[in-house]
Amino acid sequence: MGRFAVILCVAWAAAAQPVTRAIEDHYNRLRTLQVQFEEKVSYGGRLRREERGTLYLLRPGRMRWEYTNPAGKLFVADGKMFYLYSPHSNQVQRIKPKEAADWRAPLAFLLGRLDFSKEFGPITSRSTADAIELVAAPRSDREPFTQVVFQVAAKTFEIRRILVTGHDGMVTEFGFGAEQVNAPLPANLFRFEPPPGAEVVAP
Repeated sequence: MGRFAVILCVAWAAAAQPVTRAIEDHYNRLRTLQVQFEEKVSYGGRLRREERGTLYLLRPGRMRWEYTNPAGKLFVADGKMFYLYSPHSNQVQRIKPKEAADWRAPLAFLLGRLDFSKEFGPITSRSTADAIELVAAPRSDREPFTQVVFQVAAKTFEIRRILVTGHDGMVTEFGFGAEQVNAPLPANLFRFEPPPGAEVVAP
């Protein structure tokens, strides 16, 4: 890498720091969060899956992904375990947080205190008309992704979109909207009860 390229990379990383701090300030003040989400999975430029629903967050450590498409699908983190229920198979997967190496790994920071410098490697930024885009590299090759792109509202620093690229080229995209901050959320929303007759698969 030439000297100019090195200087440019350092400048981009420095420019990203005020943005990451503003995002951290926005989310680290949150106690609860409710937001609509849309999830798309693509490979080779082709859409493979599209899902949507509502994400509830109670910090620290608890979140609930409640799907309307496909109806009945549910992912719950209760502070100790992760639970994924698939209505298609009527099966519940119990997952230890340290073993959760799926697409939610880049989103795990939402469960605790957000610190981009600890969760990711080098980060660069660029601006668009009404948003700021951050491109985050993994901390090491052991991470389940090669790149995470965050698109953030320029004025409010809300995360609007996240694109996660896996080692196999699979791209998982999350879109977020209708954010509600610090609205009361009942604690039982984050308690998981297996549906009647569902098979529970232990970790």
